[in-house]
Amino acid sequence: MDERKRTDEETAEPAVLEDDGELTTGAEADDEPAVEDGVSEASAEAGIAELVEAEREREAEEAAVAEAEEALEREEPKDAEPVAEPEPLAAKPAAKAKTAKPRKAAAPSRRLAVLGSPIQHSQSPALHRAAYEALGLDWSYEAVEVTEDGLADFVQDLGPEWRGLSLTMPLKKAVLPLLAESDRYAEQTGGANTVLLDGDSLRGFNTDVVGIVRALQAAGLEEARYVHILGGGATAASALVAAAELGAERVDVHVRDLTRAGWIEPLANDLGLRVRIRPFSQADRSLDVPDLVISTLPGGTQTEAVYTDSTRRRSLLFDVAYEPWPTALARQWEAVGGRVVSGLAMLAHQALLQVRIFVSGDPLQPLPDEPDVLSAMLDAVGIDEQGAPLEV
Repeated sequence: MDERKRTDEETAEPAVLEDDGELTTGAEADDEPAVEDGVSEASAEAGIAELVEAEREREAEEAAVAEAEEALEREEPKDAEPVAEPEPLAAKPAAKAKTAKPRKAAAPSRRLAVLGSPIQHSQSPALHRAAYEALGLDWSYEAVEVTEDGLADFVQDLGPEWRGLSLTMPLKKAVLPLLAESDRYAEQTGGANTVLLDGDSLRGFNTDVVGIVRALQAAGLEEARYVHILGGGATAASALVAAAELGAERVDVHVRDLTRAGWIEPLANDLGLRVRIRPFSQADRSLDVPDLVISTLPGGTQTEAVYTDSTRRRSLLFDVAYEPWPTALARQWEAVGGRVVSGLAMLAHQALLQVRIFVSGDPLQPLPDEPDVLSAMLDAVGIDEQGAPLEV
């Protein structure tokens, strides 16, 4: 039974589905594609082609993903993964130190100096350095030994990094022919203690006058009608102008050599002052007690000027010298309880004006946070706001 059924199935002609849905058999189907297991060869080939194409697309996608991952790995630093690894962490501070080192070694943006001979005792470097540090300026300030004969060559050799100079005697007068312009006080006194290098020209200033006035005002002396001045040099000229600024009407100037004091009277007349020029030995021969005695004598100088105890108790002594301290006159005043102002006070206040000039070019332009700057300068030379030595 089974054998017969299988024979019949093998001899029977297969049926083919026509486009119109009807079945044909036998020779009618000879022109149609062969079919195996109910699927035509064309359909099978198309299916295989689709599978091959799908496989190719999958392989292409995988290759694209692999290429993208490789590109990403190439862009990232190889040591970025271990954040806590010691080598990358150590490399960063090293790089910072490398960039910071040139800033420390770099030359100051401005150079300044005080010139004179002798100059080793000068307190100007301490004052100016304290000021520039308080202002946050990386400026240098040094003391340089320069004689009157060498001043012109020294100034001529200065480079563009130089901003200004402070001058002591005997350079205050020697510098005048080198200046393109001078302020009023330099013209009145015939000396400049400050030089501003303004491009190719030199501008001269005298800050001693205002330095004296400000130091005395800080000590509580607002005016002085009658003044004694000891000495006949360049600082005495500044003291004479300062006396006029304080409202003086009469000034007695005591000098060692009367023949070298011819400049005093013309200047006093220009300032509207009545002046008497006398030798040291007649310093305290007047019945009138001066409000102020200004000594412009160098430190350690012995003088014939002798003041009574009464005068020393009632007059304020301003001694421009500060090395050595106390001077002989200062000791005489202190012995009877008299008031004394050290020359360091004048030096600090005139230096403050110099700093104004070097920073802004204008002695009338206050500095940023100027009270703090002045306080730093006073501390640097060991005096208080009134010019008295600080207690150690």
